[in-house]
Parts: sequence; C-alpha cells; structure tokens
Amino acid sequence: MSIRSGKLMSSLEKISSLPILEGEGMDMAMEILALAGRAISADCLYIYRIGNIERGHKNGFPVVKWASPSLSEIYSGLGKTCESMEEDSTILSGLEKGEIVFSQSGSRVSIPVMKDRFRGAICCEDYSENRIWSDDEIAFLRIVGHSIASLFIVHSLIKRDEPLEEDIEKPKQVLSAKGSENSQALKKMEYQLIVRDSVMAMINEISMLSLKAKTLEEAAGIIITEVSEKPGVYRCRLSISRKRNTDIEVSSGEGFDVPFNEGQIEDRAVELSGPGYLLSRHLKDGAAYRRLCISMELDSDSTGMLEVIFDGSGELDGSVSYLFGVASHFLKLALYRVKYLSEIERTRKVSQSLRRATEIITKSLRMERTIKVIVEELGKVIPFYSASLELLDGDELVIVGGKWPDQLDFTGRHFTIEENSPGYDVLHRSEAILSKQAQKDYPQFNIPDFHFIKSWMGVPLIIKEKPIGIIAVDSDRENAFDGLHLEALRAFADIASIGINNSRLHEEVEQQAIRDYLTGIYNRRGLFELGEGELKKAKRYHTDTGLIMFDIDNFKKLNDRHGHLAGDFVLKVATKICGAELRSADIFARYGGDEFVVILPMTDLAKTREAAKRLCNALCSSAVEYNETRFNIRASFGVTSYRYDDTLEGMIKRADRSLYISKNAGGNRVSGGEIND
Repeated sequence: MSIRSGKLMSSLEKISSLPILEGEGMDMAMEILALAGRAISADCLYIYRIGNIERGHKNGFPVVKWASPSLSEIYSGLGKTCESMEEDSTILSGLEKGEIVFSQSGSRVSIPVMKDRFRGAICCEDYSENRIWSDDEIAFLRIVGHSIASLFIVHSLIKRDEPLEEDIEKPKQVLSAKGSENSQALKKMEYQLIVRDSVMAMINEISMLSLKAKTLEEAAGIIITEVSEKPGVYRCRLSISRKRNTDIEVSSGEGFDVPFNEGQIEDRAVELSGPGYLLSRHLKDGAAYRRLCISMELDSDSTGMLEVIFDGSGELDGSVSYLFGVASHFLKLALYRVKYLSEIERTRKVSQSLRRATEIITKSLRMERTIKVIVEELGKVIPFYSASLELLDGDELVIVGGKWPDQLDFTGRHFTIEENSPGYDVLHRSEAILSKQAQKDYPQFNIPDFHFIKSWMGVPLIIKEKPIGIIAVDSDRENAFDGLHLEALRAFADIASIGINNSRLHEEVEQQAIRDYLTGIYNRRGLFELGEGELKKAKRYHTDTGLIMFDIDNFKKLNDRHGHLAGDFVLKVATKICGAELRSADIFARYGGDEFVVILPMTDLAKTREAAKRLCNALCSSAVEYNETRFNIRASFGVTSYRYDDTLEGMIKRADRSLYISKNAGGNRVSGGEIND
C-alpha cells in the first residue's frame, strides 16, 4: 500500500469514529473536511448543494468549506470559485447526471453526492501543476461526501423531532385519568416510550459497534445482535442484495415468520415518508405482533432491508416508525462506510500481493518457483480450498503446480478438454468463469477425486492473445466467491502468464546453452551438468550407472571424400538412430566432433554392454543414402560403469581407452565390460 493510500485509510478510520450525533452538524462536517483535506493533501475542499437546474435555477451554493491554513488568499476567493461554478451549466449538468467533472487544468475534481434528500457535490482543489487524481482518491472523496451528506440528513431529521417532545407529556395526562380504558392507554403509551427509547439507544450503539466490522457480513451480524436485544423485539432480519457479489441475510432466531392462528387480525399497511415502511399486526394468545420493514438503498450496487417484528400489547404509532427511519439513515451510513472501507482494504491486499508476486517472479525465472509464489500470494486475497495452474499439452490440460488440502498433490495429472467442462469453457471462450454452484454447473466435479469442489473460478492464461492454460481456485462451500474475487484472480492470471512465459523463455535459453546446435542432443556442457547429478544420486543411493562412449569409424575419410555436409548428415542420422534405441532417462550427448557419450542411470556393466551392442547393430544395419550414394554407418564403442567415489571425467577416460581397443581391432564393435575395463 502506498503512503498516500495509507493516509487515506487512516483518515477514513478517524472520520468513522466521530460521534456524529453530538454537537452541531456544521461543526462536525467542518471537522470531517479538515481531516479529509489534510489526508489528500488538498489546497481546498468543500461540499455544496445543487438546486434544480433543469428549470434554469442554477442555485448551487456552498454548505461547508475548508482550505489549507497556509492558503488564506485562496480561501478568501472560494466564494468566487463557487459562483463561477454556479454559472457553468456544463459542470452542474454533469454532476446532475452522476458524472465526475474535472476542471480543464486538472486542478479541481467535482464528485456528485446524490444521497436520499441531499443532492450536491464534493469538490477538491490542488493548485500544484499536473495533479492526477487516482482511483483511490476519487473513492476516498466519494465516501467523505456521502458521510457528510448522511450527517446533514440525520441532523435534519432529528430537528424535525419536535412532536415527540409533546408526546412525552402524554403519560402524565393519562395518569390523571380514571378507568380501565385509561389504564390500558397508559400501558400502550409506556410500551411506545420503551420502544422509542430503545431505538434512540440503538442508533448510537449500532453506529459505533458496526464501525468495528471489517466486512458487510460482520456489520450485519452486529446490527442484528443489537436490534434483537432491544425491549419489545421478537425477531429481526437484515437482508442486503448486491448485483456483483453474494447477497447477505442475517436474522435472529431460526424462523422469521410472525406467529399465526385463527385469531389473526387483518394486515394493515401504513406508508410513511422516508425509505418506505410497512406495518402489519397479528394476534396470538392475546399478544400483538407487528412487523416493521425499512428499505435502504446503500448505493447503485447494493440495497438493504431491515425487518423487525415487535411483540406486546402497545401500538406502533408514527413516531416509532419515524425514529426507525432515523435509525435507517445511521444504518445506511454505517453499512456504506463498512462496504467501501472493506473494498478498499481488499483492493489494498490484492495490490500488495500482486506487487510481492511480481517482485519475486522477476528475480526468479524458474517455473516451479513462479507457480509457488503465485499460489502463495493468491491465498492471501482469495479464501480458496485448493488452487492449480494448468497448462495446455496438445489436446489436454496438465497440472503443473498448485495447493491442495490433506497433503494431496495433483501435479502432473492430465485432463481432456471436453465440451461443457470448466476447462473447455475457460479456454474456448477465452474468458473468466465463476461457478457459485460448481457441482450443478459441471458434472466433472461430482467424481470422487473432486467431490469437495462446491464453488469454482477459472481464468485463462494468455500470451500473445493465445491461451496457454488456466489458473483455477475452488472452495468446499457454495457461493464462496464473488465478483471482486474474480477480478483479483484475473489480475493474478496476468502476472502468472507473464511469469510462466518468462520461465519458458529462460528454460529455452538454458536448453540452447546445453544442446548441440547440429544434432539437438546435449553438448559437452549439458553432459557434465546432468551427468554429475546422476553420479551424486548413484553415490547417495548406492545404485549402478553405466557409460558408453563411441565415435564414427573412418569419419575423416568420409569428410574428405564426400565433404563436410555429408559428415554433418551422417552425424544427424547416427544421432536419430541411437536416440530411438535409448531410454528417456538416458543422457545422450555429443562429446565433440564425431564422439558421443551415453550415461545410463540404474544400469550395471553387463546391461551397459548390451545397450552398446544394440546401438552398434542399429547403426551398421541402417543403410544411409546421401547424394545418391548408399553406405552403412559403423562405430567403435567403449563401455564402463560407476565405481564408488568415481568422477564423470574418470569414467569417460576409461570408456575412451576401451573405445580405442575397439577401433584398433577394426572398429564396429564393443569393448570393455567383460572382466575389468
């Protein structure tokens, strides 16, 4: 996280902790702007309302303003700045449409704040040259603007609470009355006062406690816990519906239905001013149950609904509903803060992990290290159960690395890319796939090996606009991932693609350095790098290792008679013939000129000699034609085997001596390995 982002997060935490119910609204708004202005290093920061410009009334006017103490002259000219903005219909029209507006010089950014009854904008000015407003700064200013708007809304609602002052005197009047009817009225009034008092207490408690939450799920749980403990509350539920992410629902108790029986009183709906309330009453065993619903539009992405069922003999009048309307604004503010703070925190974690992964990958060009780093950093931002990187291998996907539970390891496993499989959808659509119910979407996840996969995400790894594989994560829970998780996986896929491609290129360069340019087999450098590793294994595990050395008979005469191109042709053909006879584990190298060396792991001296005879017979029995001239390739062979504490150079010298025994005996034969080489 950058220093600037750290200051913004710290400032938001301070703003969130302010007791917004205390003091004057303007003073609190000024304090919020001061905190924000210093955090964002602004010269001037102000919030103002926008009037109805559609009818030609361009009456934008400042509500509260802050300027850096060192810029008193600019502060004094702020009124003129606002006046010029009032005259600029383009700016006001853009803000009315919900657009972010930048000044031509870039020194000022204006962000619309359209929240319930507040329609306005927050403006930030920086008089330094070439100020570029980052996405984090825009998001920060938007949160500050909504916080101040909510502050004004709540204080305006509280000021309208004057009728409630008169209602408090009603119990005194009722106390002086006589008769059972007045006694019943007193009980109802006491019930209303208890509920109203608990609502007011709840406003403060929820505002403070919910700020401790790091996610919307945590905030919703805190809110429901607080509401459910209030007097008169039978059940409560908070639902948050989100377009991009998984919906949230938290409730108190196992069931949320209102008690029902034959004595039910007909439902009664009451619509009041505010976010929309619905009251209904049910009767059971002489007790009344009333349901209060408060809708809350958190932002364009999320809407919420708080539902509370009250029990008791009293009635819920308009004042109680009104107080819950006030509470809803606090709830919206708290949830709004938590939502954006949590998203900023998630973005920060993703950025940190991506930066760490990028730094390590650029330093290490090994494929295994690249994959390990990607998976480790991915696990810090996405709560996966297992993860894997799969690369294309012909018509299949092969797992090249990942992380699995219970010490399982699926590395090396191949999958056919079948139609309607997750791999097929990702690769053939070349797009990210998010499956919240994986076993319903893909039958492949119902097989025993993958029965734990309930949610799945996959993103293609793309190099030069072509897919080379996929990166996938899964969970043992349905609906475990959301849109933000998918965006994070996309970002990691980009880094992984670059890292894997760099590793491949590095491996190709390394292979070129240890491969013979003419024949394609290992050169002398590759022979010693790989061969010495095999001898270390033989020493550690006390295993046999054989070595064959051979060269082409009469190779100099062939070059002199037919030319060097013919000699090159023979070397390539001889390499191809011998390669077909050798195992994939054998190390086949061109030692120099027409000399070749073969290292055979896990092979004793007798079997090494047999392998050399097969190579000798395969060469001499193959007819070769070059420029309409046919001839057979003959070679002289020498063999040896590993002795404890042997060196590769020592083994080559012994095999070379045996090779010259074969050559002096007329060639086309194998020497060494009979008794003592």
